Amino acid sequence: MTRGTGRATITDVAREAGVDRAVVSKVLSDDPTLRVRDETRARVRAAAAALDYRPNFHARGLARARAGALGLLVPAGDPLMVPVIAGAEEAADERGLLLWTAHHDGELTERYLRLLQSGAVDAALVAGLRAGYHADALLRDPRVPTLLVDRRTVGSDRWIILDDERAARFATEHLIAMGHTRIGWAGGRAGVDTAQRRANGIRDAMAAADLWLDPGWVVAADYTPQGGARAVAEMFRSPERPTAIVAADPNEALGVWHELERHGLRVPADVSLIAIGVLPGEDFRVAPLTGVEMPLRELGRRSVELVLDTPWNVPLRETLSEGYRITDGATVAPPGGSG
Repeated sequence: MTRGTGRATITDVAREAGVDRAVVSKVLSDDPTLRVRDETRARVRAAAAALDYRPNFHARGLARARAGALGLLVPAGDPLMVPVIAGAEEAADERGLLLWTAHHDGELTERYLRLLQSGAVDAALVAGLRAGYHADALLRDPRVPTLLVDRRTVGSDRWIILDDERAARFATEHLIAMGHTRIGWAGGRAGVDTAQRRANGIRDAMAAADLWLDPGWVVAADYTPQGGARAVAEMFRSPERPTAIVAADPNEALGVWHELERHGLRVPADVSLIAIGVLPGEDFRVAPLTGVEMPLRELGRRSVELVLDTPWNVPLRETLSEGYRITDGATVAPPGGSG
């Protein structure tokens, strides 16, 4: 049974019956398109009965569900999506549903739109749409209930997001508590929803501490190592340099780190560094990264719950405000400290 739930899942039934999860889903939902022997059907039902498995194909928001599957579309190459996917899979499994995951490059191509609207999935979760992407047509399509994950965009009134402002405040307050007053911001790309919210967080924390955020140390880059390196190069054009840097993303923090080293500066002995977010199983091969851990797994779980339990035409706006904490690595030290 799934760890922590105390009840059988569709995976348990599939293992017991010796079939794929898709077969279990279709047998227990009486899918007329399924072509299997009666013996297989009986074996699946017996396994479900023996494990006291109770599927939930007809949550309030999906009363006419037929496919027995959810779609999750995530940005390609983003390791922060790994725990989100894990949480979504866990929640879908508990409901007796399959989760199909696909990757996109910032927008939904016609191929994806046709797939979502074809009935292949009963609902869709979409993470990481490019800034300004217009999702109105998809979000208002009754054929596929859709929820944006950690991104709000044009035309959206169905979304769940992390509390990025809180995470950025935590990071900045951590540096301030260590004695830093000259803090730089390696932010995300201008116009990106998460980047704007994180920028608001660092500004709030600096203002609350009556500290000045030097405009020369505020750089819009992107969530990549290359973006982090560009941010440091921009900051170092100023006559003075920050003693600490907040990176809007752990991938970006890696670029900050290496660019500082290229300038002959050690992290954290010369410059402290903290990231918004923690990569799963991260290993920077130099020292552990200090970061703000965010509830990514819960984001995946809650996304599934919301899209299943809310009618497709009801607005959804939820922010996850719990589960943020500093994970101390070796990249934060007092000003002038030795780490």
